[in-house]
Amino acid sequence: MSGRILPRFDFRVDVAADSVVGRVRESNQDALLVAPELALFGVADGMGGLAHGDVAARLAVDVVRRELSDRSAIKIFEAFLRSPDLERRREVSAKLRAAFNVAHDEVLKEHEARGAVMGTTLDICLLLRGMAFITHVGDGRAFLVRSRATLQLTEDHHVRDPHQKPSDVARGPKPLASGIGLPVPLRIDSFSVDLSRGDTLLLASDGAYGPLGDEAEVSAICRGPVKTVVEQIIKTSLARGGRDNASCVAVRVEDRFVARPDDRPFSDAIRVLGDCPLFAGLSTPALLSTLTAAVELELEEGGRLTAYETGDFCAYVLLEGIVKVGEMSFGPPALLFGESLVGVDRRRPPALASERVRCLRFRKDDVQEVSSHDNALGLELYRRLATHLAETT
Repeated sequence: MSGRILPRFDFRVDVAADSVVGRVRESNQDALLVAPELALFGVADGMGGLAHGDVAARLAVDVVRRELSDRSAIKIFEAFLRSPDLERRREVSAKLRAAFNVAHDEVLKEHEARGAVMGTTLDICLLLRGMAFITHVGDGRAFLVRSRATLQLTEDHHVRDPHQKPSDVARGPKPLASGIGLPVPLRIDSFSVDLSRGDTLLLASDGAYGPLGDEAEVSAICRGPVKTVVEQIIKTSLARGGRDNASCVAVRVEDRFVARPDDRPFSDAIRVLGDCPLFAGLSTPALLSTLTAAVELELEEGGRLTAYETGDFCAYVLLEGIVKVGEMSFGPPALLFGESLVGVDRRRPPALASERVRCLRFRKDDVQEVSSHDNALGLELYRRLATHLAETT
């Protein structure tokens, strides 16, 4: 699909996808969603330990595709296209979450009809204007590979031991704390990222990304043509044991063919960062370089931010709203868990949203990767961080 034009998306794209049966599986219980006519892509991983995982996965992607192609969805997407303000962005994310809830309900109904528990993970990417809207349940993963950083966008929804150290989080298989169709409270993560030419989005089941080493290997594989990217991921999975089904979708952002006078990626973030102690006074190019390592998150009241997410230490800059950490309240442009950027675990309590909150998440490894491409910027950021930590601890 090289040079493909998608509806309501401002860049041409190249898309590739594949799914294979694992070496110890009798059937493939994954399902792919490749719907260029909707600018919609996804991966579902039916749970092999339960009955009818393949049914759950296929039903989930079919329901989401149906829900996001109806007139009400298209109306919301078109409204964002005309006016990409924050409220329209929230309406797009809400529609995606609503589609996941419908899929969850329909898999539960199928479970009742068959008399057997079934479930699936689900990762969906909708491309709209110059953004990717990601919605996630389970332990599939979405990555954004850029020239200066590879970002793991999603957090695995595993059951966690509250006494577990961050360094132990990735060790050993863990049961899911959330899944489409599982008889547990459904956790749906949704967020959006600005895209640029050369970015690569990768959606992958755990059977595809699990055999890979670290994000450096993901980054290296994703530098080639997307067809080669998918082939290499599948080949690597099978060569390293490949016990589970492996499925992935790769989308490369190519040339922009629609120019809009109001295109200002990261514009409101740049305004807030100008008042943040870590970024105040940096040039706009330096801020934009730093923002390649950032992912924007939105939390409802009661949501939480922790110093360790997506397999790494994380810091946050508040863009909107109020959070509490212990007895202290913070608003924009506060930097939360700044010590995370140098891998220090202070075991502070999570930040709890007192109202709706928007923030930027910076993972330690992603900031280090950006800094390695611009030593002067990296030295300045870490100098500022050291000063900030000395003044606030």
